[in-house]
Amino acid sequence: MNRKLIKQVFSLMLALTLVLALSSCAVSPQELLDMLTENSEGESSGQTSPEEGGEALPEGDTVPDGSTDQQPPQTSGGQNTKPGPVRPGKGEGTPPGGNNTPGGSTGGNLPLASGSAEGAQSLAGLRELYDLPDVMFGATYLGYVEEPVAAGSSQWLWEVNETMAQQYPFLTEIDANHIIGSAGYLYCIVPQDENATLAINRIQWSWDTAAYEVTEVLYRAETGEPVLLFANLDGVAYEIDTQIFVTDSSGNTCEWEPSLDAMSYLTPCVAENGNYLSYDFTEYAWQSGADLSAWLADGYTGMTALGLAGPEEMGGTCWTTTVFMDEVGRNAIFYLWFYPGDEAGGMVDLDWHYEGSDVFEEMWSGFWEIETTMDAPSQVTLSLFEVGAEYHDPAKPLYIDETYPMVISLSGLELVIGTGAYLSPLPFMTWDNTPCVLTLLEW
Repeated sequence: MNRKLIKQVFSLMLALTLVLALSSCAVSPQELLDMLTENSEGESSGQTSPEEGGEALPEGDTVPDGSTDQQPPQTSGGQNTKPGPVRPGKGEGTPPGGNNTPGGSTGGNLPLASGSAEGAQSLAGLRELYDLPDVMFGATYLGYVEEPVAAGSSQWLWEVNETMAQQYPFLTEIDANHIIGSAGYLYCIVPQDENATLAINRIQWSWDTAAYEVTEVLYRAETGEPVLLFANLDGVAYEIDTQIFVTDSSGNTCEWEPSLDAMSYLTPCVAENGNYLSYDFTEYAWQSGADLSAWLADGYTGMTALGLAGPEEMGGTCWTTTVFMDEVGRNAIFYLWFYPGDEAGGMVDLDWHYEGSDVFEEMWSGFWEIETTMDAPSQVTLSLFEVGAEYHDPAKPLYIDETYPMVISLSGLELVIGTGAYLSPLPFMTWDNTPCVLTLLEW
């Protein structure tokens, strides 16, 4: 007999012997034979079960080849007709050129490094905040980073945006695998679904096809962790160069291109039916305080109502500044009058005229209120109505209701006004909302 037949006969004799010897046991002969048969088949096939350390591929998975599906995604708001997007797909592996080094493309599919309990709580609280119908992800603008950040972790975020770092500790615990780029306009994207698929591509406008085309696949992950993303790399916040797809566990997909609008607000992700698919958790007020840090370092402080408007017997305090008006090529002189009322506010006027002219071009009147903070900018709310003008630009508002951070010099002769909480500029502020210095008009 050959070796295979001898082995089969021997196995059968062994099975019969065990059946006779263990006939009094709880295991029936048929069960014992089934167990032996299964063991024999496992040995002959040479396979190892997943429980013994093998790795079984899920159905439908293929060997990652970096290929991408060029069909446009479906959004909860209807068909997205923008051509040429690279969609996330189940089973996709690391894209070509992907690596795990900060500042470059990241392979994705890597779990977020375990952070603190405080960080995890802030992330969970944020997701609960925008657990709303249709909303698929949260996003925030964190600031502009000119010099490349240090690799490894996001601890450098404390210097970029301390306010957001304090409010959302998980931001400073994001590791290198989830940081895309190293300089530019900085955003954070947090999928609402913890099992969402996130795909990020660099894109460029093609005049030949009149559409955006993918130039680089940056990130793929199917585990829904937050990522830090540097985009708008040309230094212009409204120039689109990055494309994001978020796909939840139900298969709903939305597409978003991170950028800022003309008022420096984060552009939302909106479905075709008008529903918002993103939630902006940017704390815009941080910009107001942060842009006055240089003056605070030079000894400027927040002021009181008395420091801003003067004592009641003075009848008011006037602050003035001169601004060159590009559209007409002339200097304009602005006068901001604060009149005392009580310890928290009073009346306010804002007038201006061109240098060499005695005619006011615009006149504004209203009210002011102050929240004093001595070791940080005081917050001054101005409610102003345009009450007269030589010419009113229909593109400009007739009413301003905004809160501005203000600091004053130790001499009391210089007043600095920073960016408003809602980015509404006063008439003498520049288009980019840089802080404006006014001097006390002494009579």
